[in-house]
Amino acid sequence: MNHYFTSLPAILLFSLSSFAQQTINWGPEISVADGATYGNIRPRLALTTNDEPIVLFGKNGTGRLFVTTGNAGTFGTPVDILPANLGTYLANWTGPDIAAKGDTIIAVFKALPFDEGNIYAVRSTDGGLTFSDTIRVDDHETGRTFLPALTIAANGNPIVDYMIFDGQNGNPRYVVAQSPDAGLTYGQRVVASSTVTGEACDCCPAEMVTDGTNQLLLFRNNENNIRDIHAVRSTDGGTTFPTATDMEELGWFITSCPSTGPHGIIIGDSLFMVSASSAAGSYRIYIGSGNLTGGNLALVNQASPIPPNNNNGSQNYPRISGEGNTMVMVWEERESSNPEVFCAVVNNGSINSFADYKARVNTITTGVQTNPDIVYKNGFAHIVYQDAASGDVIYRKGTVSSIAGTTENSLSALAVAPNPSATGVFVISGLSTEITHWSVTDLSGKAITSNLVNQVNGFGITLDPAVGNGVYLLTMENQQGEQMTTQLVIGR
Repeated sequence: MNHYFTSLPAILLFSLSSFAQQTINWGPEISVADGATYGNIRPRLALTTNDEPIVLFGKNGTGRLFVTTGNAGTFGTPVDILPANLGTYLANWTGPDIAAKGDTIIAVFKALPFDEGNIYAVRSTDGGLTFSDTIRVDDHETGRTFLPALTIAANGNPIVDYMIFDGQNGNPRYVVAQSPDAGLTYGQRVVASSTVTGEACDCCPAEMVTDGTNQLLLFRNNENNIRDIHAVRSTDGGTTFPTATDMEELGWFITSCPSTGPHGIIIGDSLFMVSASSAAGSYRIYIGSGNLTGGNLALVNQASPIPPNNNNGSQNYPRISGEGNTMVMVWEERESSNPEVFCAVVNNGSINSFADYKARVNTITTGVQTNPDIVYKNGFAHIVYQDAASGDVIYRKGTVSSIAGTTENSLSALAVAPNPSATGVFVISGLSTEITHWSVTDLSGKAITSNLVNQVNGFGITLDPAVGNGVYLLTMENQQGEQMTTQLVIGR
């Protein structure tokens, strides 16, 4: 027996097997610019006034760097933010960075040529419509500079971390330069990574996070080819970085440079840090948490999201964002050789809950999505990623919502297939009790249709939505009044 409902847009189906989980109800996939004209390399994301997204990305082979600002789901014409005679170093694993404080936008980049180029910033005070000329960030005159990244403190002053060398390749180490005037000028660099024995991994990007009291430089170290992520901490405004903590403790031994670094956030008294390592054989994501109270930061807990189904699959390039007890993580995952963008979300402040749920973010096209970035703010997750199918940067915005219920019940073994559905037909199986009612709504909560249904073929139900592409919510209820909600997504 088939049951039909009349309107269901979708691209992917997320099947959830337990309750009290969080999911993200994503909006449409939006191209931020024509990739053939403007490129799509390593997009990075910030939020301006009114939480509108501004996206930074580069064009391969040219060294050109662009930003485009969103407004109510559309993006304006990209702005070329570099002088005509200057280009930036671009790669899939590293590149320029962007941060925002209101309508003040700052981007940092490593200038070409690679051996001699300096670290520069450009600055906008009108939400990204126009940018200043280049502002020199580094004060390193006798060797190479590399791998800039930045954050903006609550007072509006940017903090830039970057790598310096003696000559072209000697003594790699991370330094920090701060601006006292919202990015107009930058002060003298402070060496931060030397607190840790060994040297900084010379092709692994670092990140700076701050909460006003603490400045934490997160970087991958290289001590006789042991390449764990360390956090060095300053509590004096970045004047010194006297203490350090191993935030992975995996003892990853690798003789070649892995070209992957950390990302982190501070929420309350805790640091949450994500990174990738193949210490266990294949690349996997690790989430570590540390307590910032007291004099020493210490790794308190370490967890991982759901791994690929294929044991030989890989996970890499994670990014994390959050507020309060809600944290959202995105990363690049490969079951074999084809990359996708995945996400996981928790709302209880526990990194262990990242192991309860994950979902693919890219849905229109699959197998060629890389380099995601994420910002979560005020209940919305904003994400960008690089899409090789279209050649564009893709942006999605989603709301975090709870799956109905608080404890596991007799519907917890529910499974829906295929995932995603290209035909609009979904077969629901694994039900151990009769379904008495089901309903379908769009993401705003508007009812599409509902009907009483009967037990069919050992509780299997086939739903055939005769509708277009999109994402909807299916809620089912059994005779005991227990409910299960899951997403239905069709991608033709």
